[in-house]
Amino acid sequence: MPKEKRIKGSRSSVFYNAHSYHTKVPPESITPFIEHFTKPGDVVLDPFCGSGMTGVAASLSGRQSILNDLSPAAIHLAWNHSRECNTEALINEMHKIENNLEQLFRELYSVKHDDFQDGIAEWIMWSSIHDCPECQKEFSLWSAVGQQDGTVGKEISCPNCHKSINRRSLRNKTSQPAWISYRTADGKRHERPANKRDVDKAFSFSKQNITFKYPEESFSQDREMYVRCALQLKGIEKLSDFYTPRNLIALSAVWSEILNVHDLRIRAALAFAFTNSAWHATRMRRYNARGGQRPMTGTLYIPQLSSEANVLSLMKNKIKQLVRYYSHVNGMMECQPSLLNGSADSLKAIKDGSIDYIFTDPPFGSNIFYADCNFIWESWLGRLTEMDKEAVVNKSIKRLPSSKTIEDYEGIMEASFKEMYRVLVPGAWATIVFHNTDAKVWQAIHDGAFRAGFEFHEASSLFRAQQSHKGYKGRSGKEKVAHFDVIMNLKKPENEKFVDARSQITLDEIIADIAESQDSADWSTQMVHAEVMRILSSKRSQQFYSYEDIEKKWSLFKNNI
Repeated sequence: MPKEKRIKGSRSSVFYNAHSYHTKVPPESITPFIEHFTKPGDVVLDPFCGSGMTGVAASLSGRQSILNDLSPAAIHLAWNHSRECNTEALINEMHKIENNLEQLFRELYSVKHDDFQDGIAEWIMWSSIHDCPECQKEFSLWSAVGQQDGTVGKEISCPNCHKSINRRSLRNKTSQPAWISYRTADGKRHERPANKRDVDKAFSFSKQNITFKYPEESFSQDREMYVRCALQLKGIEKLSDFYTPRNLIALSAVWSEILNVHDLRIRAALAFAFTNSAWHATRMRRYNARGGQRPMTGTLYIPQLSSEANVLSLMKNKIKQLVRYYSHVNGMMECQPSLLNGSADSLKAIKDGSIDYIFTDPPFGSNIFYADCNFIWESWLGRLTEMDKEAVVNKSIKRLPSSKTIEDYEGIMEASFKEMYRVLVPGAWATIVFHNTDAKVWQAIHDGAFRAGFEFHEASSLFRAQQSHKGYKGRSGKEKVAHFDVIMNLKKPENEKFVDARSQITLDEIIADIAESQDSADWSTQMVHAEVMRILSSKRSQQFYSYEDIEKKWSLFKNNI
């Protein structure tokens, strides 16, 4: 297996930036495993393919691949990532869409610069509106924060009475434009406060007057992320509620144009650009005074300061990125992956013993709810994930019939491992990328793979570079989350008979061994957690430890040195 115990991913490549996704292992990190465990022409399987990076890595390595995922959005991404595209035809079709909608977009996003000229908004920052609990007067959150850097602290000062207020105690009344970034005809960029004309214009648009079709799928309290993200406080009941009326008009117009494109490959590539843009065009897009405005991955959180982005600008920027992507991969994708849309616990389309290697990044229990997070893309695509088959552990909707327990998760994962075992050639390997802070989830993954018949071998760890919402919280210390992935290497034995040699190593022993390594002095708790899980996985441990246990032991050990 690859010699490095810790492998670093990259988020700067054209592969990584073609389309946003909640979790993504860069193909550059997958390629060494594929090249080590297979030879050209072999067949690689990813039963939880996500955005399809395993298929990209396999194609670039001259291997055949089969990609499977429960999510229609994942299949949409995997297909577009792994198929070449005529970039000139893509650019030309985007120009046609832009010309057809030029007047509409000017009406939607025009702003007043001065008495002599208008500008076109690049984005409009919306601020939540509150009543001060002290003086009872209404104020905009934007008027109470550090506007130079956009800093929003836990405590803010009411701009009217100047009393200190705990921001989290404030109840949102509504939201309205507060700041605008725009360009004038000479190409210069300007920013200014939103005035009454801007606010009135924003509220003049209505969903009821939209002439183009748009999805109206409902999103309510039977979904984990609805409760976790307190979406009932943001007025979310269906897909359209994730957008301002202005951006919903813009998106529905663009989507209508895309659906009328005759060339099926170009239409698919435009839809690829559109789904990424439709995500960025939501109310989830966070305002950031320092730039880099985007929604958080792995969540449906709607911030108090959100950025309403110009949909046409989003599409044009994404097309530029896709042109770079396809210009890079055209001529290199000689082995196009086969794609399956279904549950990993039922790979009926794949024959016994027909797969030479598996590389996969399975669901992380309660960390990310892909069916919820893919809801926006899938609503536009016209097909939602079958949630009853999703491998998750619910924490916020435990009492509902649709909720799943750790036992449900373990059952789905064990059945999936058995399918992986069935389709693998005897003596072949499966690489499993995983992280979680919950010892029970680790135990479920390990026990499921063991009961399927797999042998466990030396594990390694991966630093993804991209982080989900939870990953950022973990790095900042706000939440106890794993930030580094563990890479488990499993083998299907040649004769299907092996000895279960589980280790009895203790957490104290592992922590002591880590502390003796030369570079561990500056390790974060996330790095230590990943290393502990890597060692436990390699040694077929009978017991796993929670993030809290590892954090406590590591802290005590450092303090006693």
